[in-house]
Amino acid sequence: MDSRTTFTQFIAHHGRVQIPIIQRDYAQGRSDQKEVRNDFLRALHSALLLSADDPHLPLDLDFVYGSVVGDAFQPLDGQQRLTTLFLLHWYLAWVAGKLADFRKRFVEGEKSRFGYQVRPSSKDFVDEMAQFDPGEFTAESDLVTLIKDQPWYFRSWQFDQTIRSALEMLGAMHEVFSQSTELYDRLVDDENPAITFQLLDLRRFDLSDELYIKMNARGKPLTSFETFKARFEQHLNVNFSSMQLPLCGSLPIADFFAKRMDKEWSDFFWPYKDDATATFDNAIMNVLRVVILVTRDPEIVDGTNADIADLRGSVPNTFTAFNEKNWLDRNLIAALISLLESWSKHGGKLPAHLPVDSPFDLSAVFKQMISDPARLTFQDLALFAGYVQFIVASEGDIETNAFGDWMRVVFNLAINTDYNRPDDLRRSLSGLADLRPWMTKINAFLVKPDADVRGFFQPQVAEERLKAYLINLGDGWPSRITRAERHDYLKGQIGFLLKFSQLGLDDDHTEFASLDLARAREVVPNFEHYFACVTQMLKDLHSAATAGRAWELALLAVGDILLPVGRNHALPGLKEGPGSWKRLLRLAGAGDYQGDVLKDLWDRLDEPADAEATLKYIIDTEPDVDDWRRAIIDTPAIYQYCGERMIRFNDDGIYPLRRSQMNGAHAELFTYCLHADLIAMGELNSLRPDYSETLSADEPELVLNTQIGDIEYAFSAASKQEEGPYHLWLYDPQSPAKSAADLLALHGFVIEDGFWTKTVDRNQLKSAVLNLDAVITRLLQDHSI
Repeated sequence: MDSRTTFTQFIAHHGRVQIPIIQRDYAQGRSDQKEVRNDFLRALHSALLLSADDPHLPLDLDFVYGSVVGDAFQPLDGQQRLTTLFLLHWYLAWVAGKLADFRKRFVEGEKSRFGYQVRPSSKDFVDEMAQFDPGEFTAESDLVTLIKDQPWYFRSWQFDQTIRSALEMLGAMHEVFSQSTELYDRLVDDENPAITFQLLDLRRFDLSDELYIKMNARGKPLTSFETFKARFEQHLNVNFSSMQLPLCGSLPIADFFAKRMDKEWSDFFWPYKDDATATFDNAIMNVLRVVILVTRDPEIVDGTNADIADLRGSVPNTFTAFNEKNWLDRNLIAALISLLESWSKHGGKLPAHLPVDSPFDLSAVFKQMISDPARLTFQDLALFAGYVQFIVASEGDIETNAFGDWMRVVFNLAINTDYNRPDDLRRSLSGLADLRPWMTKINAFLVKPDADVRGFFQPQVAEERLKAYLINLGDGWPSRITRAERHDYLKGQIGFLLKFSQLGLDDDHTEFASLDLARAREVVPNFEHYFACVTQMLKDLHSAATAGRAWELALLAVGDILLPVGRNHALPGLKEGPGSWKRLLRLAGAGDYQGDVLKDLWDRLDEPADAEATLKYIIDTEPDVDDWRRAIIDTPAIYQYCGERMIRFNDDGIYPLRRSQMNGAHAELFTYCLHADLIAMGELNSLRPDYSETLSADEPELVLNTQIGDIEYAFSAASKQEEGPYHLWLYDPQSPAKSAADLLALHGFVIEDGFWTKTVDRNQLKSAVLNLDAVITRLLQDHSI
């Protein structure tokens, strides 16, 4: 009987079915199998509710393996499904008032024709259940309690895992099926079956029990992926039986998926198995989750945005969750099969099918994908979407160089586009979909006058178009551009090099019209010089603080390079974000003023690799430097103070910020720089400099402490904010000794708001402090008090 069969036909044909002693306990009823159990029951319930002539029927539960031993068939795989079907027949017979029919089919000589040899208690329980009649069915019945209250139920059975699982399953059936009282007849209808499975007798195929015991893990419950796989194959059979993919040849998609998943694709995922469970369930389900995400229809705006948010959130990796969202669609199926087929043909290694110098690191994305897909960035997802799109369109015939050209452009666009919310990614997915016809000739498309690339940062699109034109010209430009793009920090963003080389990005149509081979050759020396400059500058910024600081200070000497970030301005830094060197280089490519400063400095460097002396000369001698820039140049400690490199400019003054807000710790630029200068120079004899930053609207202060006689004196220096000047005053004590008061008065201090105060311009503040120190020193030397 090696064919599709119903459970009643199976029992009738073999007479007796015994779960052999080598099998483990019934597990589908376990509490930790709730998701698997409920998914399975819902699938059974849905199948039984369909009309007998519904084309989606029957629901096939896959193969049951085993062989006849003595007078009974002993399944080696399928124990879980068979036990659930036995319990379902009993339960629906009770609901329908047809337990007599059930016993006629499944009981012989007061023994169940379906039984367990695993342990005596399991065998006895099944025999008792087969004959048990709880009385008239009511939906309010507590079936499990009713069973446990029977005289034949032993308290010791609570320790039998099979019995506990069976009771749990019956309770779950009661929740799902209690409102459907007429399903028993459909369940036992062998002419128009609703639920079937395929029986394979191992003896007739000369296959050993030992082999199948090993293959099927001795009756372990289905893993999460095995559950998904079974239901997904049924989904393919029912809903996509007519779908064709060239990769599948003449095989139906469901059969192709099942065949590959059982061998080649499983072999590919095996190295990524979880050591604790010895399964690759998490790996493949996480891959599936990401493939679903990148294959959503970007033109369904609200739906796709919600899908992206859900898939990056807590939606479980289950067939039910995915299917209820209608995510297991044609696009997903084509992408999943194409990807797994392309990845599984290289001996277990992950092949990218890309040139070795491709900027897209598939292995890094894949590693994150299988372990924690929620941590994939929007950039990662846009890149992977471009990758998947090309793989699917290739239909198994991947042209490496064309794929490399495509992924280079996708990488440059995605990495240099800012993503903050799902809709940003959706727009990029839409833009990639527009480019689908041009994937194998992307550079030829980009130079077309009417080329339109949506969904990405448009200045980067303009840059890609100009680079495509240069690449098509040849003459060394392909390798020249690739070398610059592959810089670890630039990552494809080299518009500033083109801009500085007098290759405009503002109007690419005009640029193309005037850019011939002669013009392209003419700008090569400039391009190489500026690339050498940025390479050396970034190298120094990433290495020794002194070398990198020289570039920062020289740029400040040449001009204002601060980057506006909200209400602040940022000293450029390497950390990604709106205050980064990356952004400054982007602005330079767009023609912003920071680019003028950068180009001005680079134009002064004859040998960028040996620029130290030139940078120092510029720092020391550059004329017409704004006071605030000179203060920072002369006080590099500002860079250490500003943890996030933020400075606030407002009507009251200039405030370096410890972090990013004025309600956090902050200083006042000129008093802080004076404090650092006084510490570094060691010019004070009697005053001890300290600094009082603030977290409020109070003005930060330079504090100067000294001791005159037995009394501690504290002077402060601070900005008068909108009034412009600074004031230097005796904070404590308010009433100094007469000799001290006389000296203060002699040197320009007056009583203002109860304090001895001296008002000075900013450029006189240091000399006023040095003068005060001299006054205090003389006072101490004269022993006047």
